[in-house]
Amino acid sequence: MQSTLNQTLLQTRLEIQEETFKTISQEIHDNIGQALSFVKLSLNMMDGRIPPDIKEKLTESKELLGKTIQDLRDIARSLNPDFLSDSGLYGAIEQQLQLLEKTGEYKTTFNVMGIVYKNSQQRELVLFRIVQELLNNIIKHAEATTVNVLMNYQADKLLITVSDNGKGFDTSAVQVTEKNNGLGMRNMLNRMSMIKGYITIESTPGEGTTSIIELPKETDL
Repeated sequence: MQSTLNQTLLQTRLEIQEETFKTISQEIHDNIGQALSFVKLSLNMMDGRIPPDIKEKLTESKELLGKTIQDLRDIARSLNPDFLSDSGLYGAIEQQLQLLEKTGEYKTTFNVMGIVYKNSQQRELVLFRIVQELLNNIIKHAEATTVNVLMNYQADKLLITVSDNGKGFDTSAVQVTEKNNGLGMRNMLNRMSMIKGYITIESTPGEGTTSIIELPKETDL
């Protein structure tokens, strides 16, 4: 009964979280994105009235504004759960790596092996959020310059490996407790448990980090 209750509470929390993400995504698209687009339109209308000596700076500003608008749209899409239905799991993960590349701080590689198959929407959403969290941990903690993701579709399971060349850490020193959930490990472990999967994080100080997500294939989709 306790296990069932925990699963129900986790499921409810995830549903609330995804609904919040969806609301934020809509807010970015409808309000912030539209406001920036209006600013860009206003700048375009000023072209003929701008002295030549500052026109180059105006052009640079418009280009930067255009890039910002596109980046916001990409972020908004990745927050919206419906994004997975359009792009598929591997397409959504690939887009996350493209966002990393755009920063100019990282080199990324992305490979898919095996015959791609779909999991249920809930399973794929959990996998995507965990990969997002792993990438966020790399940005916040790893001091890495390269990030590699491999999706291996095997006959009986899906393996997703996320690795970096960052500073690494001592996994034995990370205590998974309610007070210190160690780089979000408890959250990731609980999510994987809910969809009957596993996650293993291997790291050594100075030698980077490798995270392996394993999800047995569903027998009755």
